[in-house]
Parts: sequence; C-alpha cells; structure tokens
Amino acid sequence: MGKLLLSLGRTKERSLISLEYVLIFLANGAMFPFFNLYLTKHLGWSGTRIGSVGALSAVLVMMSQPLWGRISDASEKHKVLAFAFAVSACLVILHPLAAGSFLIFLLVRLSHAVFIGSTTSMFDAIALDVLGEDRDTYGKYRLWGSLGFAAAALFMGKVYEVLGFSSMFFFNAVLVGAAGYVASNLGGAAAGREKEHGEASMELTKVLANPALLVLLGGVFLVQTANSAGETFLGVYLDAIGGSSSLVGSAFAVMAFVEIPTFLAAPKVVERFGYKQVLVMSTALFGLKLVLNALFPIPWLVLALQPLSGIGFAFFQVSSVLMVDALVPRQFRSTGQAVLSAVAWSVAGMSGGLIFGMLLDTAGIIAAFGIGGCVGLLGTLFIQCFVPGEAKRAPAADLEQKA
Repeated sequence: MGKLLLSLGRTKERSLISLEYVLIFLANGAMFPFFNLYLTKHLGWSGTRIGSVGALSAVLVMMSQPLWGRISDASEKHKVLAFAFAVSACLVILHPLAAGSFLIFLLVRLSHAVFIGSTTSMFDAIALDVLGEDRDTYGKYRLWGSLGFAAAALFMGKVYEVLGFSSMFFFNAVLVGAAGYVASNLGGAAAGREKEHGEASMELTKVLANPALLVLLGGVFLVQTANSAGETFLGVYLDAIGGSSSLVGSAFAVMAFVEIPTFLAAPKVVERFGYKQVLVMSTALFGLKLVLNALFPIPWLVLALQPLSGIGFAFFQVSSVLMVDALVPRQFRSTGQAVLSAVAWSVAGMSGGLIFGMLLDTAGIIAAFGIGGCVGLLGTLFIQCFVPGEAKRAPAADLEQKA
C-alpha cells in the first residue's frame, strides 16, 4: 500500500509539472510575440528605445536571477515560485494603465521583469527535483510548455486583431495567476527533495567553480545574443516585410508546435549523440535560420523557416539544461539553472536587444537579422571548438552533509 501511495504521489507531481509548463507558456505565448508590436504601433517607440528598455530589463533580470535561485535553493522552492508569480500577475495588469507616462511605464516594466524573469528557471529546477533519476525525460514534460505557447500564439494573434494589443496584459495576468496557484500546490518532494543533499550554501562561487561551465556559458552567450534578439524582433521583422499580426502569431505557433515532437525525441537523441553535439546542432539551426531570413524576406517563407527555430530551441533547451545540471552541485540546482537563464536570456538578451535596436534604426531590420545570424554561427563554432565533450562535475562538487 505504501508503494502504491508513493507511486500515486509521484504521478500527481508529474501531472502538476506538465500543467505548470502549459500555464507558464500559455502566458508567455499570449504576450511575448506581440509585445514589441504593442510598443511600436500603440506607443510609437523607436527600435533604439525598445532595445534600450529591453536591455535594462535584462540587466535587472541578470542581477536578480542568481539571487532568486539561491533563495529558492535555501527555502521551499514552490512557495518562492508562487510568490513571484503572484506579484508578476499584479504588475503586468498595470502596464496599459501606465502607458500614458514613459517613466511610470518603465518602472512597472522593470519591476515586472525582476519578478517574472526567474520563474521559468526556478520551475525547471523543481521539475528536475521531481524527476530525480529520470531527469533525462525532462523533455517529455517541457513539451507541454511548447504546446501552451503554440496555442496561445496562434489564437491570441487573431484575438488582438479584434480587441487590440492592450488586452494581452489581462490575458497574461490571468494565466500567470493560475500558474501561481498551481505552484502553491507543488509541495512535498518538489519543495524539499533538494534537502537530501544538505542545506544549500549561498556561495555562488561553488556554482561557478567548474571551468567547463564557464566555457559553456560563454558559447551560449554568443549564440543567444543573436537568437534571443531574432525572436524578440520577429514581429517587427514580419511587419516590415508586410506580414499581419495574425501571421506573427502563426509564426510563433509553428515554431512551438514543432518543438513538441522534438522534445519527445530529445531523450533518445541526447543519449545517442551526447549533450555537446546536440547543443552544437541546435545552435547551428538558430544562426542558419536568421541568415535565411535576411536573404529571403518573404512573409510566407518565414513560416516555412520557423521549424528550424522550433527544432533548435527544443534540443537547445534540453541539452543546455541537462548539461548545466551535470556541471553544478546538486544542492545548487536552482542556482545553476538561474545562472544559465541569466546568461542565455538576460545577458544575451540585453546585448542582442541593444544591437538589434540600433541596427533597426540605422541599417534596417534585414541587416540586423543577417548580422545576427553570423554572430550565432560564430557562437556555434566556439561551442564546437572549446566546450568539453563530456559534462562532468568539478571535483568535490557534491558537498556531503557532515555529521
């Protein structure tokens, strides 16, 4: 009976993991693909202003992500996550109310970035805690996020054509609030399994003690500088070449739908080729897609090329998350994922947003995509040449609890 109850408890936890991924990325899909279009069309922002505010948001996320990770590792992870979601939902609904003042809008935007920016990496750590020895099946649960993102991007583009872009904040707030409620119910093993390795120290240096991790993060930074900016400005790119807002949603939906079978296949692909080669392949697809966008600025062709981003993202997410998890001490799991997220999305997003924003105003969006693709391919070459082939923890990485 005890084994049966334990099995049922694990099944419930894993079902909640899938549901949480759906909610997180439903919220993301309802807002991310359309946010820069809102800034350009509704608020009249220039590319430089968009890039600068995005970079400032990324700086704050970068500074706060390791702190969120360390707080999460040192306390009950699900409660920290639920709190971050609750505050984010309150802040996002203030965006349209503050649209009349740049300074107030900026303050709300930056505050929102601090709270929402670390939620995905915190939840990735919870998911890995729940999966335990089955951590290589991570992709099977993460695919539910892609399904949620695809559904939201596809459907909400048509909704915003009717209701206007300002309505995105309401939909996002509802979905983020629902994610906070689910997070509050992720107790038990999800909240405390990290304690089996002893109390987590708050020393970030122990996470960054492995040189292989630092080299990996350097390659990820180069790749994601181009890729994150390409995703952020995809709506602006499509608008510039004559695409509609519904086409923007369709483009992101195609990418996310392709991620689903790729996440399913990821465990076997990683087992067959290893973390590094899967990472190299995924990042090469990022750069190639941006170069092709620059060479062939045709709206319908954007949809045809989006599967490259979907395949690339799914393999990148699985290989990078698992590679970092293998390179940091287990009791610093949340912190390790926070550092990866900070580099891959915050630091890289900051540099990419600034560069693409300035290129948008000076050379044009087509040139920005072409240059970005070349930078992304350079990052792939860096990973191939310098990242070690096997992910191993640094000596004495897993600290033992002393009696």
